[in-house]
Amino acid sequence: MNFWGSFKLFFAVAVGTTILGLNGSPLVSRSNQIVAQADTIVNVQEQGMTGDDKTANNSALQNIINQHTDDDLIIHVPKGTYLFNSGAIKLHSNITFEFDKGAIFRITSGHMLCFVYPSPKAGYNGGIKNVKWEGATFQGDTTTSGQSSFTQSVHHATNITFDKCHFFNAEVPIGHYIDLDGSRHINIKNSTFTGFNGIQDFKEAIQIDYSNSIAVSYHNPGDQYDNLPTYDVTVNNNKFLPIYNDYNRISSYAPNPIGEHAIYNNGKSGIIHDIHFTNNTVIDPKPLTAKGEGNIRFIDVSNLWITNNKFINKKVSKSGNYIYLNNIEPNLKMTNLNIKNNTFNDINPSTQYIFLNNINSKNPITHINITGNKIVSQKKAPFVKGNFSLKSDTIKISKNNNISEKYYTDLISHHAQLAKGHQRYALYNHIRGHKNWKIIKFNWKKNKNNYVFLDMRATSTTGQWYRIRFNQNPSAKKYWIRKGALNL
Repeated sequence: MNFWGSFKLFFAVAVGTTILGLNGSPLVSRSNQIVAQADTIVNVQEQGMTGDDKTANNSALQNIINQHTDDDLIIHVPKGTYLFNSGAIKLHSNITFEFDKGAIFRITSGHMLCFVYPSPKAGYNGGIKNVKWEGATFQGDTTTSGQSSFTQSVHHATNITFDKCHFFNAEVPIGHYIDLDGSRHINIKNSTFTGFNGIQDFKEAIQIDYSNSIAVSYHNPGDQYDNLPTYDVTVNNNKFLPIYNDYNRISSYAPNPIGEHAIYNNGKSGIIHDIHFTNNTVIDPKPLTAKGEGNIRFIDVSNLWITNNKFINKKVSKSGNYIYLNNIEPNLKMTNLNIKNNTFNDINPSTQYIFLNNINSKNPITHINITGNKIVSQKKAPFVKGNFSLKSDTIKISKNNNISEKYYTDLISHHAQLAKGHQRYALYNHIRGHKNWKIIKFNWKKNKNNYVFLDMRATSTTGQWYRIRFNQNPSAKKYWIRKGALNL
């Protein structure tokens, strides 16, 4: 037995956990100690799954899930690449997936697999509860057979967690990585979502939606639908990233991070609410320039927090609206919308950063707080616009710092005028990480030059570092600084 197994064995003796061996029989039965509920811990390689990247594991994983429905089930996935084909894996309540480092669920050749959260009854308690994915990697690819994908189809589910997971090049072109339909108490944290080759460009990695047969990603026989909205979703400290090719160009855009595009039965069963999108980083999603679109888009939502995020464009330019909030139902009330303390770096929208749309002037959106955002851009664009008056006692739009630099070009360098009060970024003698690199102690107070000059002839392997000087003379002392960190 390996160290992991030994540890679990010791833990089982102490608290009454059941551990299953090669033939499914318990290695350790429950102790005489009284426990509320025992855990069953399953090592997938000892229960028929193969991590050789050759054998499809659909049936083996489904068998493991089906055989253990009574106790809290912990599914331990050792290091290996576990291949899957098209189909559906149906979950039940009280499952924790624990992935070792290097453990990968992989799909290829255009196959599509759904993890299904069944809902045999209507209502928020009609589905399953207490499912956690920890350290999971879901890996797809783009082949001549099409985009390979994994989807979490979460219907009427409660207390669902994704922690330290990796979703890599595995979003279905007409759908999502995680589809939340009439679900609640969802926590998605410390994870990465990489790559989206969408046929429908507006699709989100995380869709916040309703319990409706049109909305769900997988139509599970026997599921009951009631148009209930998803609520209480926290998406915190995640990254949404593109895939770059060998030439440092985008081969797959970052996914649109979060949002929703439809409402059902005119919102009579309620609307999406209590959504927290916080402390995330989004780099290079596909620019959405069509009217009414945005990389983050919600229809009829209340109690929304988009706070402390970093929205960054490195290789793309000219989004339309980056955030679009839309009230399309004349009898619904959108309220308590908070977009605070975010950074928008080189977004450069062709229209504005944030657009608020309300079709009924007699029922306007209320209690809007858009404050403390930082806009770093070479081009000026309106930050917030709406199709209704934004002058109201319940609307606060202030302290959104638009930092723009005007660049000039000559044969040798670009240079930009400095503005007072900007953050002082660190300078280096080499690119950070280079042999013998070190930070330079620089006296900013004594530097009275109004310009910084970028030596465009000094390139770096990453394309993110540039050499600068504070004097027009090419022989002036030079420093290294990161691209995007020129607001000195």
